[in-house]
Amino acid sequence: MSSPGTFAPAFDDALPGGLATPRRQWLASLGALCLGAIGPGVALAQSPGFVLLSDAEALRAREAEAEGRIQPPVRTRGLRPQAPAIQVIAPQAAGDTAVPMPLRLEFGFTAAPGARIVPGSFRLLYGMLRIDLTERLRPHATVNERGVLVERALMPPGNHRMWVQVGDDQGNLGEQELRFRIGGGS
Repeated sequence: MSSPGTFAPAFDDALPGGLATPRRQWLASLGALCLGAIGPGVALAQSPGFVLLSDAEALRAREAEAEGRIQPPVRTRGLRPQAPAIQVIAPQAAGDTAVPMPLRLEFGFTAAPGARIVPGSFRLLYGMLRIDLTERLRPHATVNERGVLVERALMPPGNHRMWVQVGDDQGNLGEQELRFRIGGGS
């Protein structure tokens, strides 16, 4: 039996008569709901984690980008030298190398001299549609002045593009683009 707060795919603590505990029934329902929402691209049973981006959201962002419906965003990084610096620590996607699932996201923040990072200003935006994944990510993330760490994020296979944003107490906003590929798709 697993401890509270952990995911256990096996129903090994079933009650007599083959009935699962209410917690297990809830987990099975949640798993079925998630699998229906994200399709076959992500297998939760093999990769326990949380759904950061659904297949439908990724498809919508790819279609918008391909059709040219979205104008390139205004880039804030580099416009203000005092803006916070954002370092992508993970995933490290060199060339066309696919990153493994479940996904680990780690970003480091550095404020300009005399400024402090405001952790509550952190945002994670997806694709040219700039789908805000921040609130979906927060319950699974450690966010502080030094950076962000997220373990076990699930996303569909394919090429992905994100923007990481963070602000400081002086009102400066830093932004870093992140591109990577998850195996099994194009």
